[in-house]
Amino acid sequence: MRSDVLSSKKCLHVKLDKDTHFALRAKLFKHDISMQDLFEECARLVVTETAKGQSIVDSIVKRKIKEAITGKPSKKKEFFVSDLDAETLYNMISDSEKDA
Repeated sequence: MRSDVLSSKKCLHVKLDKDTHFALRAKLFKHDISMQDLFEECARLVVTETAKGQSIVDSIVKRKIKEAITGKPSKKKEFFVSDLDAETLYNMISDSEKDA
């Protein structure tokens, strides 16, 4: 029998743009919040139909409708971090994950 069937937690695999992933990790790191914490809270907001959760869903629906009408994806937001800052932040995040 598969052990994941009985688990109270389910795995989620998400693909993010590299720049978005980096900016998100850096922002969460500043507040000592894990990606698990963030995605769990977002999911809870959506499934409990809070105003914030519904706003997230509505925003995604509007963006997808706009992309379908125009035939092109929305422009990505650009994040600018110097190479030195990026390397330092990645090292700090990596080190903190090893300690956890």
